[in-house]
Amino acid sequence: MKNSVRALGEHFLMYDITLFTPQDMAKCSLVLRHLGRNTASMEASSQKIVNYIYRHFCNSQTGENSCALVRLFKTHPYGELEDSLQQSARRLMKGNSPTADMKCLTLLAAAGPEPQWNSRHTAAENTAIPLVSTKLVAQMPAISEIIRQFGLDIPTFLGIERKRFLQLEPAVLNIFHVSEAKGSPFIPEQNSLIIPYQVKSVLGFGGLLPSGSVFAVVMFLKVKIPHNTAEMFKDLALSVKTALSMPDKKSVFEDSETPTSFVTNNNIYETQLLEYQVANLMQLLDFSEQEMLRQATRLQQTIDNLQCELAEYKNKEQALKVSESSFTGILNIPKDAIFRAEDQGIQRFNPGEEQI
Repeated sequence: MKNSVRALGEHFLMYDITLFTPQDMAKCSLVLRHLGRNTASMEASSQKIVNYIYRHFCNSQTGENSCALVRLFKTHPYGELEDSLQQSARRLMKGNSPTADMKCLTLLAAAGPEPQWNSRHTAAENTAIPLVSTKLVAQMPAISEIIRQFGLDIPTFLGIERKRFLQLEPAVLNIFHVSEAKGSPFIPEQNSLIIPYQVKSVLGFGGLLPSGSVFAVVMFLKVKIPHNTAEMFKDLALSVKTALSMPDKKSVFEDSETPTSFVTNNNIYETQLLEYQVANLMQLLDFSEQEMLRQATRLQQTIDNLQCELAEYKNKEQALKVSESSFTGILNIPKDAIFRAEDQGIQRFNPGEEQI
């Protein structure tokens, strides 16, 4: 397995998102799922994920990167943020006082063509967006749309309704798709990112983590993609969730001074890790079966459509033969002059007309 993952991670493996297939999805999913191994923090896993997506999604003809920028966000309690992130959050709070448990949509990693875009510290003007209340979040078009397309409600997104969150966590893996990025109210940074870097579509995918957080990978694409292609990325959301959850008991940020320690008893940790891996494999199997059913349904619909078209063609062909047979019989009457005329003139005539 390790050798196959290593082979799949080589640079020659590229994905053209305009020609993305279930086979490409399976290969990409396998690589992403293993990027959380041997990392010291969730931030390190996140950086591996965005780097892989940015480098390996390319135009198959030119080799040019399909993404102008890739970012990975996670909701995080304000009280557990480092000072620079807390300052970023306070700048946007407009006089509201932060609480320790207030969720902030926090940038964990980014990758793009500009040097400053490849560090979470410099990749965006606001690296921690405070989610002060349900009322204020509802007034944020971009975040509200992500919540809606993920199939969540604002209280669940903020972690207010913990019981409902725990019920939804295993199942919520979804996409955020804006087909036309330019001029969209759901995509900020129009003048600094969307227009100058010719971003055509935006695709995000993510879900809920066992720790009580929401994660989202956002791809700013230089190509326009339809919704049926975007929907395939639900499967990648599970792989990213697996990669991020592996270090869930470690520090979130790479330079954190107070990381959460591993469970000291290795046997307990190994048991918990195995249980988590089994749960994720079961979830992955469910997703694979659902994808197989979707593909089988599409294939059956295609077959049914082809059969209908074939039957219609045969009916038209038979009707044409009957019509031709009837008309030929009329034309073969030798005594009378008979001809068929259309807008272009006389098309056919019988021997009687020929003699005349």
